[in-house]
Order: sequence, then C-alpha cells, then structure tokens
Amino acid sequence: MADFIRRLWVAVLLVPILVAGMYLDASPWSILVMSGIATMFAHDEFLRMALPVRPEDAEVPLRVVVVGLLGGAVHALPMIFGPGTALPPLLSFSVVVIAATMLMRRHHLDRAGRHMAACIASLLYVPLLASVWPLIKDQLGPGWLFITLALAFSSDTVAYIFGRLWGRHKLYPAVSPGKTWEGSLGGLVGGVLATVGMGSLLLVPELPIKHALILGVVGSLFGQVGDLFESMLKRGYGVKDSSALLGAHGGMLDRVDALLFVGPVVYYYATLVVRAPG
Repeated sequence: MADFIRRLWVAVLLVPILVAGMYLDASPWSILVMSGIATMFAHDEFLRMALPVRPEDAEVPLRVVVVGLLGGAVHALPMIFGPGTALPPLLSFSVVVIAATMLMRRHHLDRAGRHMAACIASLLYVPLLASVWPLIKDQLGPGWLFITLALAFSSDTVAYIFGRLWGRHKLYPAVSPGKTWEGSLGGLVGGVLATVGMGSLLLVPELPIKHALILGVVGSLFGQVGDLFESMLKRGYGVKDSSALLGAHGGMLDRVDALLFVGPVVYYYATLVVRAPG
C-alpha cells in the first residue's frame, strides 16, 4: 500500500504540470521541453546502469557528452522536421558518431563492443520511443496525449489494485516477483477504462468505441511489456531502481518505462488506423 500511495503522490504532483502544458499552451513546445527533460534523465539512467563508471575512468564518460547530445536530437528533431524526414539520417549519423568516438578512445578497446551496443540500444530504447510524446500533442491534439498518459497510468494503477486484492498466480517471478496474472488482467481493464471513459466518451470523440477497446487492450499489453522489460534490465544490471532521482519513487526511467511503450502504440494506431484516409 505504501508503494501505491507513493505512486499517487507522483501523479498528484506531476499531472497538473502536464495538463497545463497540454491545454494552456496551444503549441507543442512546452510538452517538448517537459518530455525532453524526462527523456534526458531516463536516458542517462539507462546508460548509468548499462555502463557504470569505473574508478579508474578519469575522463568524462562517453554517455555524458556524445550519446546524451545524440539522444536529445533523436527526441526533439522528429517533431521539428517530421519523423519521416529526421529519423533515418539521425540514426545513421548517430551510429557513425558513436563508432568514431569509440575508435578515439583507445584505452577502452577491450570494452568497445559492449559500449557500442549499449549506446546504440540506449538511443532506440529511450529517446526514439519518447520522441512520439510531443508528436501526439502536435499532430493529434492534447486529448490524445492525455489519454496516452491516462492509459499508462490507469493500466498500472488498476493492475496494482487487482494484484493486491485477487493476485494468486505469478506472472513472471524471475523478472518481477510481485506481478500476477490477475494484476495483468486488471491492467487491461484499466487501459480500456482510460481509452473509452476518458477517450471516446470525453476527450477524443473522434475515437470510435470499438477502436477505443482495441487501443485500451493493446496499449495496456505494451505498457506491461515495457514495465517488465525495465524490471528485467534492472535485475540484469543488479540494481533495485534506475536511480534515486525521485527518492522513494526510484528514477525517471522507473516512472516512464510503461509510457515509453504506450506512446508509439497510441501515435501509430491513431495515425494509421483511426485517422487513415478512406
């Protein structure tokens, strides 16, 4: 229950700020800035887990300058220039820059392969997935962004309640011992409540009920995969939280792990299915 209360406090503190960015600022820039800050911290937390700094590493870590700047570009430029225009050259350029940087760090040759893999994976995992958050506000409208956040939060919250009340069968104990199949079912219920209740019936009337049902189920499933995936990473890296940025709440990546996977589902489902021509 204490963990649930902490999650609610995070929502109470952050939701008003996000709502202000969605509805008081008609432009997408405030959301771009807020999502950029969240992405910066989450991206750095992943790299700190994957590439911990050794005591003998006196120079500035590669992740701080090169990969951090590339991550900022991958997150922000797709909204400015369009994802179809910006992403292919950005990702290609990122691979070349990281490879060239590795070649210049000759004393790290024994770890070059692991560093290269972690740096490229970090760009795909955090900034690329997060790049759709401002796109949702810019191209689809604030209502769509609101139900994206509601889908991720409602799915997580209702899953927690179902798991606490009725959880008996472990979902994936090797990765997350506390999660149950009953909780996972609750997550689907929470996702549908968000997309139908806050979406079709309130904020996004253009979203038909049948599509809201599909989006709620699929979005919740992807969000749960995102949550489990980050839990798997933390177990593999031997850490409890991605960082101590939010105190007892863990790190930024702990808070947006599901949202990273939910955002692309909402963006592409709305773009390719709901708003598809014809």
